[in-house]
Amino acid sequence: MIAFFQSLTLSTRLLVLISVFFFTALNLQVDFFTTLYEPFRANHVAIHSILEVASIFVALAIALHGWISFRETMSANWLLFSAMFVAVAVLDALHTVTFEGMPYFIIDSNSLVAAWFWIAARLTESIIFLVVVLFPLKSRVKLFVRNYVYLLALLYAASMAFIIFKYHADLPLLIGERGPTSLKNGFEYVTMIIHAAVLIKVMSSKFDMNFRDFSFASFYLILSSWLFTSYEAVTEYRNMAGHVFKVLGYYYLLKHIYHREIEKPYTELHNLSARHKLLLNSVAEGIYGIDKEGKVTFINDSAIKMLGYRQEEIVGLDLHDLIHCTSEGQCLSKTACLAWQTSYDGKSRISKDQFFQHRDGHVFPVSMKTEPMLENGEQRGTVITFYDLSRELAFDALQREKKEIDLELQLAVKLQESLSMQQRKWKLLEDVGAVSVPYRALNGDFYSIVPQGDLLMMAIADISGKGVPAAIQKSMMVYALEDFNSRYEEPHDVLTSMNSFVHDYTSDYSFVTLTMANYNKATRLFSYSTGGHEPIIWYKAGIDEFINLHTRNPALGIMADSIYTTHSVELEPNDLIILYTDGVTECKEDDASDGIDLLHRAVMKADLSLPGELLAKQVLERVNELRPSDIHDDQTILILKA
Repeated sequence: MIAFFQSLTLSTRLLVLISVFFFTALNLQVDFFTTLYEPFRANHVAIHSILEVASIFVALAIALHGWISFRETMSANWLLFSAMFVAVAVLDALHTVTFEGMPYFIIDSNSLVAAWFWIAARLTESIIFLVVVLFPLKSRVKLFVRNYVYLLALLYAASMAFIIFKYHADLPLLIGERGPTSLKNGFEYVTMIIHAAVLIKVMSSKFDMNFRDFSFASFYLILSSWLFTSYEAVTEYRNMAGHVFKVLGYYYLLKHIYHREIEKPYTELHNLSARHKLLLNSVAEGIYGIDKEGKVTFINDSAIKMLGYRQEEIVGLDLHDLIHCTSEGQCLSKTACLAWQTSYDGKSRISKDQFFQHRDGHVFPVSMKTEPMLENGEQRGTVITFYDLSRELAFDALQREKKEIDLELQLAVKLQESLSMQQRKWKLLEDVGAVSVPYRALNGDFYSIVPQGDLLMMAIADISGKGVPAAIQKSMMVYALEDFNSRYEEPHDVLTSMNSFVHDYTSDYSFVTLTMANYNKATRLFSYSTGGHEPIIWYKAGIDEFINLHTRNPALGIMADSIYTTHSVELEPNDLIILYTDGVTECKEDDASDGIDLLHRAVMKADLSLPGELLAKQVLERVNELRPSDIHDDQTILILKA
């Protein structure tokens, strides 16, 4: 009950308090209100008729709403409530026309007949409240039952009218010389008890608060019945005040009908429509509907965006002539239109070979699907769903192109592998080893190790750039170097010849860094020339020291007349010569680590007793373990053991 009062608005609480105050005053200040009402007594019949007409209107509104809305509810409880208010309306109407002072209707108007119609209407109304609120019917009934229930309500009202008109002279007196008789008051008390039970039930915190307006109706009908037990003459103010409270009670019944049958369904419909619109606009596909004449009835945001029109420019128009076209942009005939075909025969269709035209004139391919809109088995229109295939087709074209490029890359990789296999004549040597790991499929680094008796000729190079261009230049360099290695030349002579080759046969925007070296195993003389390449690392095992070797010559391909020099050093037993590309020592700009230092540390962590090739692999692994950043370039390392 506390929860019930907490649910009331401030204005509703004030109205209840004011009603209780006036009800109390009406019963305590009889002389004051009698004097106050005296000027209106002459119009007592007219005032009574106006108030009763208001009650009759509410009763008929309840009955009419019940008749109309029953198709959606199929509720036996609501059907009985609305149907019996037909009887209440009829009985109240007969009470009004037979009220003392009204014109002749079937019989002369008199208070006895009017009072019995009044009691019949009040008892009928109370019993309806009793059944609907206290003992509700939970079952659902079929539509045809509505006609019979409403007919029974009319027959009930007709039967009551017949009995009262026919036998009114034999019926007990309800209004005497000093006001209502005990019998009439007894009937009024019965209605008050029923409405009090309804009021308590609704105020219970466990009851459905949708019936809250029923509690106010019962509250005012209780006040009304109490006033009808206290007046001394039908023309007294308390009689009229009772009718006012009755109208207030019926107002809350009408309010309940409004919330149940008008506001609530409209709100639900509005919310459902908003949810459907939100759902419709959330999908990526374009969706629009047409009626039987082909005119657009709705269209979602995705369709508007794809077509370039505004919604107000499309709704209500035949969209076919605006958008549906051939691949050349010519208007498509309606006989070939899937939407019109579906509108004609009601069959669903789907196609990925359709074309729509944007407002700006460009044509785009679409996947189109049509579905008939059915209502009670009858087609009311067609729903068209479409999707712009432009990106999908472009993606498919890119996929095909990628497959072709991937195939070419695979062939290029195999070619590089075959070149590397031809150069691996040094594989049986334990004092030299190399490893090269491409950053991508194709490798822009290359190396060469050519043994000629006691002489070991070595080269390592890095092509500027990556991918296919670098791979092509690498192939050219390999074949050119193969020619120079076929005859013995000093390192600087090879660099001079290779520089002319790169300058003449490669792009102006590319260059090559190259280191050439010869090692005489008999004399331990190591000769080298660096063309823009990373410095050679000489590890002197005897004193455990690293020395950088370089000739500071320019990279290949920059100038045709570049001059290259050769330097020589004599190695000691167990010394190491390490040639590498910048991918081994390169670190990110924001890394404080020194790549050369990482390579030094990697050499010290490696097992120097391993053969050359295994040692090269282990050193590269140690470098990458120590590296603070990711690898972003090809990596090649070559190690010579003295």
